[in-house]
Amino acid sequence: MNVRIKFPITFTAGIFYNDELQMNNYMVNLSMLTNSQDGATNNIALDRIKYFIYHEIESCVFINSDDVERCKKFIDAGIKITTIPDTPVDQLIGIMLHYKLSAITEERLLIEEIEISSSIGEGLIYVHGEHENVDDLAVPEWWKTVDLIHCDKELIDSDEIVTLADLNIWRELNLDWPAEEEESETGNTVVFTLDEHN
Repeated sequence: MNVRIKFPITFTAGIFYNDELQMNNYMVNLSMLTNSQDGATNNIALDRIKYFIYHEIESCVFINSDDVERCKKFIDAGIKITTIPDTPVDQLIGIMLHYKLSAITEERLLIEEIEISSSIGEGLIYVHGEHENVDDLAVPEWWKTVDLIHCDKELIDSDEIVTLADLNIWRELNLDWPAEEEESETGNTVVFTLDEHN
């Protein structure tokens, strides 16, 4: 049975806007639909979301990807950045989260809708659903990848990209999907086979 769930998230991150860095408090409400009959898989999908938000997005700086020089300065200073393909307003951050969280949950947990608001945005809530048209938006490739990357790859040192791409980062974090076991009985012997895709 598929179950509809909601999960509220709050986090603090910087926003670089009008040549000024400001800290902002974000409130996000995720509306989701479980897409697996396995409770462990559903839990892992939610844990992936929490890890991405609380370890990658928390305390980052949202910045327009066109501001390459400023992006590189932040990276050189050891500051985490999350690039957005326009002014990093709440609406675009919400769309980015919808794409990225959908990617990292790999359809085990369906992100149906995201509501986002922030203190700088004066509490105005932006809502983005899975069927909304974003054809006029240049969606960056990293929004659709299952890894933890959250900025344009051109801004990251190439050696670092290879390391991130080669690792099964979710396995390293013990957030890989459980092996799917199929049971079949032959005589008195029970045979377990593991899904080769995991």
